[in-house]
Amino acid sequence: MNTGFIGIGSMGSMLIRALLRSGALAQDEVWAANRSPAKLEAIARDFPGIHIASARQLAANCDLIFVCVGAGDTATVLAQMDPELYPGQLLVTTAGVIPLRTLEDRVPCRVAKLIPSITQEIGAGIALVMYGSRVTPEDRNHLENLLSRISQPTVVSESLARPAIGLASGGPALLAYLLQSMADQAVRSNPELSPDLARKLVQESAAATMRLIGETNMTTEEIIRRVAAPGGMTALAIEILSQHVPQAWQNVFRTAADRENKARESLVL
Repeated sequence: MNTGFIGIGSMGSMLIRALLRSGALAQDEVWAANRSPAKLEAIARDFPGIHIASARQLAANCDLIFVCVGAGDTATVLAQMDPELYPGQLLVTTAGVIPLRTLEDRVPCRVAKLIPSITQEIGAGIALVMYGSRVTPEDRNHLENLLSRISQPTVVSESLARPAIGLASGGPALLAYLLQSMADQAVRSNPELSPDLARKLVQESAAATMRLIGETNMTTEEIIRRVAAPGGMTALAIEILSQHVPQAWQNVFRTAADRENKARESLVL
């Protein structure tokens, strides 16, 4: 099955590279289109067997099409592909704000939504998948088998999309920020502690904690209970965090949902 990628930015490039490096796709099965020739030339240098094409040429030759552009650019891309789109194709958008029903009303093909994570660069992490009403069992099997080579594909309903995206796709950045902030504040509170040592301590502790959870099935609650002994300094730290962190997360998820709702209201395909 020929597979097309429209939009070779950060997300589209990551998907192509991860799927090719994993062997999930062969180079001669991949078609790529992008507004900027420079990005196409860069990926063609690394994978000389892929097909470089216009959006219309890609639509005419591919049964599975990943549209990896922002919601604001999707209408333009669909207009370019319109003459070649047909019901037997599966079109997958990575624009989380676009409702699947809106996309189904716009194109003749079957549609799905994919929200990848930066962790797919190492063949790990969650890739969120949502399906439109016309998707067949064969479509689902093919897409999930493809994604399973670089991720753990996880199907969610659109009603759960916003919090799921925040946890799975935004999660690496949010966790990285927390680790960075933890190290930076430790340095500010203890000037003799070097930034390099602080970040090493935090990063190694985080990596070991994730390994502990993965290899022992230990829950986060159990880790807290075993480390934060009553009356100890870690227990005090958690008590302080509990007064501020839940409210911060509440604001994060509420604000993200409000912003997405406003963006959806103004969307035109």
